[in-house]
Amino acid sequence: MPDPSVSAELLAIYLEDARGQLEGLDHALLSLERDGFDPAVVATVLGPLHTLKGNSGMMGFGSIKEYVHRLEDVFASVSDGGLALDTEVFDRLFAGASALRDALEQACRGGVEVRDLAPEMAQLDALLAADRPSSPAPARAEAPEEGLAGLEPSDAQRAVETRYVAARSSTVRVDFSQLDHLLNLVGELIIFRTKLDEVGKEMAEKLGGRDAGRDLVSAVQQVAGVSAQLQETVMDIRMLPIRHVFERFPRLVRDLARQQGKQVELIMEGEATRVDKAIIDEIGEPLLHLIRNSLDHGIETPAVRVSRGKTPTGTILLSAVQESNHVLITIMDDGAGIDAQVVRRKAITRGLLKGDEGLSERELVQLIFSQGFSTADQVGELSGRGVGLDVVLKSIERLNGLVEVETVPGVGSKFIIELPLTLAIISALLVEAAGRTFAVPLGPVMESLKLRPEDIRSINGRDTLRLRDRIVPLIRLAEFFGLPEGASPEREYVVILGRGDKRVGLVVDRLRGQQEVVIKPVDTAIAGAAAATALAGATIMGDGRVVLILDVAAFFEGRRHSLVLPRSEAAAPPVA
Repeated sequence: MPDPSVSAELLAIYLEDARGQLEGLDHALLSLERDGFDPAVVATVLGPLHTLKGNSGMMGFGSIKEYVHRLEDVFASVSDGGLALDTEVFDRLFAGASALRDALEQACRGGVEVRDLAPEMAQLDALLAADRPSSPAPARAEAPEEGLAGLEPSDAQRAVETRYVAARSSTVRVDFSQLDHLLNLVGELIIFRTKLDEVGKEMAEKLGGRDAGRDLVSAVQQVAGVSAQLQETVMDIRMLPIRHVFERFPRLVRDLARQQGKQVELIMEGEATRVDKAIIDEIGEPLLHLIRNSLDHGIETPAVRVSRGKTPTGTILLSAVQESNHVLITIMDDGAGIDAQVVRRKAITRGLLKGDEGLSERELVQLIFSQGFSTADQVGELSGRGVGLDVVLKSIERLNGLVEVETVPGVGSKFIIELPLTLAIISALLVEAAGRTFAVPLGPVMESLKLRPEDIRSINGRDTLRLRDRIVPLIRLAEFFGLPEGASPEREYVVILGRGDKRVGLVVDRLRGQQEVVIKPVDTAIAGAAAATALAGATIMGDGRVVLILDVAAFFEGRRHSLVLPRSEAAAPPVA
């Protein structure tokens, strides 16, 4: 039965620490396997294992504690030269690390140990029995007893106790929901700050140049400055290094490469790039699919690579870099690349493309993101089911991001993901249609321009706009949502939206400028279940008005939604 003295909060803290310690173990094993024995690397493992052992005992997880203790013995034997690291040893240690991770996760779910680690324990015992030298290895100094050999036991104990009591922490654990609540409060403050600014300007004009008017304007400006700093601070607290995601993949690449008989090196860059924790939590799955895609479809076997004049070992680059208020994540491999004509044949076979439909090679390659698309001839463990890259596209769009692919057959492929640094506050273009104001996330906005009647061309009964070298389909925002039509505006504007290599023009009555907005969720009971799928949320303006934030992906899916009355969905112009 679970120990009643162990709270759910304590379990969560233990599990979070344990995950970090096991990630460190994985990275140390990968480093030792790749670069050979390094005593410094082995030393970095012993400290976290010792901590994990102590924490596991405190939680009442005796079996896990004993297994971690046995892992310590193995690494101590490696450090002392009694155990040589070879392929068999690495396989057992990697398998043992996976079993330990599974045992930890299961134990923390119910507060009691479930997974039996006896088989893995026997594997470690066999390693120690087979490779331990006949003469006993020198005894290890137990932390934090190291460095205290010259002191009397009582003095050593006193030094340990003093250091323990005097230790201070520079971090505080805070539940993420509390940060969300704090951000909501900051969002409310921003809304009222805008309102206060408007009222302040009106009062200052009425008071003219009198001191009271100047004091009011100065006070409003100070409030605006402090609230802006508060917003930046709260946003910064929510930001985490993207290495929290990247660190999951070296072990994955190592295991999958061995399964397929391939040699693959994963290079990671920009792990210190910071993004919102909400994005950290969501980006793992799409990156997993892209890395598996590069491994399965991209990187060739050593023999094939050598026959093509390449090195036997393939390379996958995973990098992140911040550009303005966005982060760019790149997954690049030096594998076989993507043949656009193979994509075309598969797309026609699967009914995704008509035989006489003409697309550029770039447009053809983008079809790999279509639902149900796969270039694999056989269904395997990693591919062939047509599930993967369509999930990537949907996940990235749900994060208000974009994903594009560049490829050269025989040379390799590069997937580029562009994401906002945060999901809580975004820059948006405010537009007006049928007397209502909407917010369009700025990320997918390519450009905006005045729309003249003579610029519109009807093709098969659908309005289009010729924009330089392409024909862009037009979608009228009021018609898209089934809003009642008022008097025809004197002039219209078109906002060009981009999704990969596709473009669509959103026709609106007016452009009201750019503004940072705080995203609030929209209840389907208010907007309707169908319409909610076309909305990314809502925001509150300084005057108290609620403005809906558009989900740009909806305009590329060719469906209309009603914000007024329930109605059947009708087909909208397909996207070029």
